[in-house]
Order: sequence, then C-alpha cells, then structure tokens
Amino acid sequence: MRTQRIVSLMALSLALFAGGACKNKGGSRNPGAGGGGDASVAKPSAEAKADFKKVADRYTAAKASGPLSAAQCESFSREFANLYKDYGSSMTIAWFNAGAVWEECKDIGKAEEIYKQIIAKEPKFDLAFNNLGVIYWNRKQESTALDYFKRAVAANPRTTAPRNNLAAALRNEYSSSPKQDDFEKAERELQTVLAVDSSNRLAYENLARLYYDRGRLKDKSYLLLAGLVVDQAMRVLKEENVESSDLFNIQGLLLMERDNQVDALKAFKKAAQIEPNHADANMNIAMISLRFRDYAQAESSLKTALKDGRQKKNIETYLGLGVAERGLRKYKDAEAAFKQAMEINGADPRPLYNLGILYQEHIAATQEGEFSKTPYETAKGYFEKFSSKAGGAAEYKDAVADAKSRIENINQLFKDIEEMKKLEAEAKKMEEEAKRQEEEERKRLLELERKAKAAAAGSAAPPPAAEEKPAEKPAAEKKDAPAAK
Repeated sequence: MRTQRIVSLMALSLALFAGGACKNKGGSRNPGAGGGGDASVAKPSAEAKADFKKVADRYTAAKASGPLSAAQCESFSREFANLYKDYGSSMTIAWFNAGAVWEECKDIGKAEEIYKQIIAKEPKFDLAFNNLGVIYWNRKQESTALDYFKRAVAANPRTTAPRNNLAAALRNEYSSSPKQDDFEKAERELQTVLAVDSSNRLAYENLARLYYDRGRLKDKSYLLLAGLVVDQAMRVLKEENVESSDLFNIQGLLLMERDNQVDALKAFKKAAQIEPNHADANMNIAMISLRFRDYAQAESSLKTALKDGRQKKNIETYLGLGVAERGLRKYKDAEAAFKQAMEINGADPRPLYNLGILYQEHIAATQEGEFSKTPYETAKGYFEKFSSKAGGAAEYKDAVADAKSRIENINQLFKDIEEMKKLEAEAKKMEEEAKRQEEEERKRLLELERKAKAAAAGSAAPPPAAEEKPAEKPAAEKKDAPAAK
C-alpha cells in the first residue's frame, strides 16, 4: 500500500517525489502526470512557490543530516502549515506536507488529524484521502481504508497513486474472499491507471498480483496472464533503468506454482536485493529456507519481514520464526515466537502443536543430568490442547492424529520408565542380596581357614615337657654313713 509523503514543486506542476509507506515503492516516473492533488484549485503564485521551496530545501537538508528531532518535526510541520494559512488553497499541498512530516516522524496521530482537517476544508484534495486510507489500512481497518481510497479517486479522477491503492485494496478483498465483482473493479482501476501512465510501476505490480491471485484461487489460466504482465512490465521498466522488487517477488510466486523452488528462491532474493526490507520477498525466502533446513537464513529473513508493521500481526511470520529458532536450538526464543503467534490468533491451534514438538523433541530430548518428566508433561499438555482446539477440522486431521500418537508415546514412555525403575530397584535389591551372601560366604570361608590354620598349628607343636623333680641325693647322703671302724 502506497502513501504519499513529502511533495515538492517542480516547474509549474505539483510533482510527487517518492513514497511507499508499506510495501510498494515508486509509481509514475512522469512528475506531475496525474499523481494527485486538487486540479481545481488556483495555481500557486511565484511568491508562494519561492516560500515553499525555502521550507522544502531546509527540510531536505535536515533529513540528509539524519533523523529529525521532535523539535524539528514540530517546526517543519508548522512552517508548511503556515504556508497554507498565508496563501490559501493554492498551497494545500504545503498543508498536506505538514501532515506528511508527522508521518515520517512516526507520529501517525498528528498526521491523521491534519489530513482530516484538510479534507474538511479542501474536499477535492485526493492525497489527504489517500494517506488516511493507508493509515487505516496499516491498522487493519480495511473497510475504512477502502472508503478513503474510493473518495480519493472520486475527488480527482486523474489521480494514480490513490487509484493504485484502491485496486490493491480490492485485490486484497478478492484474495481473501474471491468475488467476481471485486476482481473486475480492481482490474478496471489498474487498466485506467495504465491508460493514463503506461509506465506506472505500481499498476503493473498490482495487475500482475491480481492475475496471480485469480490464477491460484479460481482459474489457472490467469497464472499465464500474470506471467505475461510481469514480462511486459520488466521490459518497459528496463528501458527506464528501473527494477521492481514486487515484480521479481511475483515472478518467484509463479515459479513456486510450477514447483521450481530453486529459481523461485533466486527471484525472491533478487527482490530483496532491490528492496532489502521487502516483507513479502523476505517471507518467501524464509519459507523456502525452512524447507531446505537453512534455519539461519530463515531467521534472518523473518526478522527483516517483521520490520513491516503488518507482518507483526501475521501469525505465519511468528510460526516460521519459531520453527527457525527451534532448528537453531534457540529454544527460549522459539517458545516466545510460538506464544506470540498464539496472542495474534488464539483460535489458531498450530502454535500449540509446535510448542508440543518443541518440548517433546527438543527440550525434553536434550535434557542433561537426572531424567525429568516435566518437559514431556508440558509437551503432552500442548498436544492435548491442540487436539481439542483443532477438533474435527479436515486441515488438521493428520496433525491431530500425530498429536494423539505422541501423547500415547509419552504415556508409554512414562510407563516404561516406571517399569524400568522397578526393574532397577529389583536388580539393586538382588545385587545387594548377592553382595550380602557373598560377604557371608567370605566370612565363612575365612572362619574355616582360621580353624584349619589353628588345627594345623596344633599338630606340629612338640609334646609338653614333664614336670621336673629334684634329683635324688646319693644313698650316703640319705643316711648318716656308719662311722669307720
């Protein structure tokens, strides 16, 4: 969706410089050729244009030095608004710039207030309607945005950027709910733009995407038409030395329809090379990278895509990011991504399934130390919630069957672990009994050995010595010998 930002004066016409707030960039390469603005108002005087140029030049110089401060934003917005006060309707474009300054300074509320003031006083000024439409589009208030784009085209039938946005909004409605009326209106608006400006890049991009959507949703023959528009647009733009990131992105989508993922990836990368922050191209690079298990590339591309405000509200972005970070073993980051996906759309059961996979196959399976049932129980809880939320939806039939099988596997794992614990306890008991018996046998054998040694020692010793008696005295000493005669 394209918003018009700072508008400058060139020669005698009001010319749109560049702009593209969301995804698309560029537009007409013919300054002043029906880009927008109230064609019915008085032409600005030479004095008004000179004063406008002074403010615009100072603004351009300030921007070249880096992001504007809050005080600079306030000052430039006031200076542009004062030009309208000084010169009236001929300087409505300056008042518009007062709002555009606030948009570039990221204060959307103040910009919105100024645009609404403009359409109240200058109801033919289409660019204010256009930027209001983009503001509401980025808030996902598509019906309100569509109304503003229609009012912009009604205010100035020669406008191109609002007409492109109107066609893009109609195409978006068609892609989500294919209605022939929306398709025909979008096609008509784009053909009108190209009739006025045959090199309008946005019109080619939107027409190619419109045909691509119809081809994938309704009639495959429109895929061929989408390819022809892409080829023609690239030839026209090449003559002006211009490349379109959107056209390369659509080329990649068409190649994906033919299951040519390698060349599709090249096309998406070319789109991202032209416009590094191209959300759709980066999303597509990420999805293919996930299939190739290039998780680092997928993570990088998805984080780039998230710089786009609408992607922050896209559940697919966070689901993909969670898968990428899970593959990189960034488990906490993966869990946060899946939970963010749940916050975006609580009715979508897919984040629950992915959280179950994260806990069962990664967190639980890689735990170290003593076994813990906690991560498996967490996984089981997510699978149960997924199965309940998915219900009987056909698109989740296989995933539900897988989740239930995983629950059974976890339950069986717990039973096996309990049985293993019992077996281990029994084995330990038997081991302890064996050790006890072995110890008793050892003690018995030691006792036998001691007794045997004792017996052997007893048989080898000499008999104990007899008790010694005093030696008998000689007979002469026993009695007094008779005296000699």
